[in-house]
Amino acid sequence: MKQVSDGLIDDRDRLLIVMLARGHTTARIAREMRLSRYTIAERISKLLDRFGCSNRSELVAYSYVHELLHAGSWPPCAAAAGRIDPHVKAELSRS
Repeated sequence: MKQVSDGLIDDRDRLLIVMLARGHTTARIAREMRLSRYTIAERISKLLDRFGCSNRSELVAYSYVHELLHAGSWPPCAAAAGRIDPHVKAELSRS
């Protein structure tokens, strides 16, 4: 796995990883983010490539290890929630 700085993750990618960690399907993520499931599948594929992960589970594990997700809370949430724009922060709290 590649080590990638937290600064390379935008709010939408962080939200997508949180939703994957919560076990959401591609279709559900697409509905909640108001994007097509094909767009979500493409974003997931790009994140897998960016982090050198081979599947969604590995991506979620990577996100915990590199503190992109906060390990001390359930349900999963972004580690840097204070730096997320208000729209995405609202989406995280709704899920």
